[in-house]
Amino acid sequence: MRQPDARALAAYAALAVFALPSCQAIVHDDVSFPEDMTGKNLVGFSSGWAFVEAEADLENGQGPLANPLLGGSDVGNSTTDLDPVFGIALKYYKFLNNNWSFGGLIEHRIFDPDPTRPLSADLDIDAFGTNHFILDLRYWFDPIDREKRLRPFGAIQLGYVPEVNADGTVQYEAIPSLGLPAVTEDIKLRGDEFFTLGFVVGASYLIQKDLTFDFGAFYEFALDPTEDTITLNPHPGQPVVGSPTTYDGELRERGLYLTFGLSYTF
Repeated sequence: MRQPDARALAAYAALAVFALPSCQAIVHDDVSFPEDMTGKNLVGFSSGWAFVEAEADLENGQGPLANPLLGGSDVGNSTTDLDPVFGIALKYYKFLNNNWSFGGLIEHRIFDPDPTRPLSADLDIDAFGTNHFILDLRYWFDPIDREKRLRPFGAIQLGYVPEVNADGTVQYEAIPSLGLPAVTEDIKLRGDEFFTLGFVVGASYLIQKDLTFDFGAFYEFALDPTEDTITLNPHPGQPVVGSPTTYDGELRERGLYLTFGLSYTF
């Protein structure tokens, strides 16, 4: 996975710094978390930044592009970074007692993958979005500051992604021996459902009665891959290489997410 670069971390820090004055303007004095949160509800939203990668595996290739005698391969593998474009989450939790809550999140994430090369051709996937439905079991520590306004938390999350839909292009090099020029082919990826597991740490700071500013980080990885059968046919109708080639494709995501947002309890 790509390491968090200095520019991304600086942008995240700058956002927090510039948001601080506006937060200070709405921070009320003389407020603290209730002694007991049992039975309370929490709703909120969050966004953030991500450092995510995806590993692509192609196997069981059938067709001319998978033929070693033609310079092909029936398997392929590569890893690419998924550059974050946009993400937002809506959440709801129910406090089972003062320290434990259970709830769910609905997230929409948009990524723009870097070009990659799982075979002897360059694959460039367009920006795509996925919906995530997440169950969250969370432990809230008691406030750690004297004013009782800062509550750290830790959580485990089980996520479900119903599908992955993405379009892209494959750029093939010329084959001089067959008199074939370089070709670009449009493809569609239609991955099926998969599950994810995530581990969360963070804290909530009470800025007004029942209103908190939340910040944290979580690491998430796919428990199983999203799968699709990929069909490639860059030279339809040409001798030798003119028939389609199919691969069984798998894609696994994993990465680190930094988040911030607001929550309201009632």
